[in-house]
This record gives sequence, structure tokens and C-alpha cells, in this order.
Amino acid sequence: MGSNGAVFDALTAENPLFHLALGDLHYGNIESTETGPFFDAYDRLLTQPGQAAFYRSAPIAYVWDDHDYGPNDAGAEAPGRDASRTAFGTTVPHYAFPSPGGTINQAFTLGRVRFILTDTRSAETDTTMLGAEQLAWLIDEIVRSSRTHALVVWGNSMPWIGGAEPGSDSWAGHPDERARIADAIAAAGVRNLLMVAGDAHMVAIDDGTNSDYSTTGGHGFPVLHAAALDRPGNVKGGPYSEGAYPGGGQYGVVDVADDGRTVTVTLTGKRWDGTVLVDYEFTVSAAAP
Repeated sequence: MGSNGAVFDALTAENPLFHLALGDLHYGNIESTETGPFFDAYDRLLTQPGQAAFYRSAPIAYVWDDHDYGPNDAGAEAPGRDASRTAFGTTVPHYAFPSPGGTINQAFTLGRVRFILTDTRSAETDTTMLGAEQLAWLIDEIVRSSRTHALVVWGNSMPWIGGAEPGSDSWAGHPDERARIADAIAAAGVRNLLMVAGDAHMVAIDDGTNSDYSTTGGHGFPVLHAAALDRPGNVKGGPYSEGAYPGGGQYGVVDVADDGRTVTVTLTGKRWDGTVLVDYEFTVSAAAP
């Protein structure tokens, strides 16, 4: 949580419109029921020179994962659930939470792009990843936004791609809920969805070949994993059509160009020294009204 790695200087140099942080902003692994340790963890990361300079240079849209929400693999039963939410809501700039006192999912619009951020931790149990209320909210947001926006970006803190493995700490551990979301996407004919995912310490891109879990098939969507900033590398889930590149000092860039008729999206995985590890481009036809 006290990182001052060169990757933060590289992020600042990108001059992004905003920074999308999908969890594990720090590795406090806090189990306290008091808010103090959670506030202290945010204070430590926000006072590191490289991180502080970056966060001053660009807005941030952020949802937690396990290490910055509670202990490793934490879910709804984390002892500090309420304290963590209080510290998050007080410290982190955010859009309105649909469920006051509940999960920290939120959504916002930039241009013709709708960004949907889910909380995959504070409602997770053995039987659900999101909880019934957030699941219904997510499906409604994706379906409705796909019809009113040129592009929908789902910010998801957990690996989506991988064979069903009940009990695992990813969407593979909740295959029925994953299939329900995928079937809703297929039934609505959503063709303008991009997922940006976290947790795995890698850069990885899938073109939609491996991301479809609908019962009808044919409704995959691009997925970008963008990590691990300054953490050691690892690979989770897969396969990924464009490959997976584990390692520290890495990040992802999403570039959206909208000419009113076609939205061109370029996904790039980069290293702190400017090396491009992988890139992928796709287009969405979306005529302006």
C-alpha cells in the first residue's frame, strides 16, 4: 500500500481522462471492525509521492476487491464490512450508490459511453457473487444502457473467463450467476459491451471468443485485464484470445474514438517503460440520433 513505483509516473504521463481502479488499491487485508485502520490505509497510499501526483492529475473511478475491502478472499461475512464501507464512502469520490448501506456499485456516463462498476465482494456468499439486488441492477443497467449509449463498459474486479469451478474466488466460482448475466445479455441482443477486469496480476485481452457463457452462444464480448501496477505477476482464468502477460509495472489503456457513426475502441496493455505488450481494436456501429 506504500508503493511509489515508476508505473505511477507512467500512468500520469498517459494524461488519461480518468483512472479506472478495479480493486486492491492497497493490500491492508484489514479485519478490524473499527474504521480507523481503513482510513489509515487510504492515508498511507495517498501520501506516497508517485501515487499522490497521479491521483492529483486525473479523476478516479474506483471499486474495491478483497485486499482493500477486508482480508484475502473476503466476502459478505468480512468482520469489517460496515467499517470498510464507511471509510470508502467518506474517502473515495464516487457516484450515488443504488443501495444505501449496501454494496458500492455505481454507474456514470461520459459522452456516449456508460460505465458500470460492480461490487463483487461485500455481498458475496457461497451462493451469489453480487447479491439479488445488485444482480438485478447490473442486468438492468447493461440492457438499458446498451440501447441508450454507443458503448457500455463494465468495470468488474474479478476474472470472468474460466471453466466452472464452484467455490473458487472468481466468476468461475459462481457459474450459475455468470450464466444468468450472460443469458440476459444474449436475450437483449447486446453487442456493444466491453468488460475491464481486475484481480489477476496480468495484462490480458480476449476478443470475445472465450467470454460467452450464455446457453444460446454467440454473445461474447471483449475483455481487458489491466494490471498489476507494482505487484508481482500471476495469471488467472483464461484462455484469452490475445494472450496473457503477467508481471509488475503493467497497466491497461482504453481509448475510445466516437465520430457519431462508429465507435472505435483500442485496448492496449503496456509496461511502465513504454513497451506495448498487447493491443486489440474493435468497432461498434452506433449512429448518433
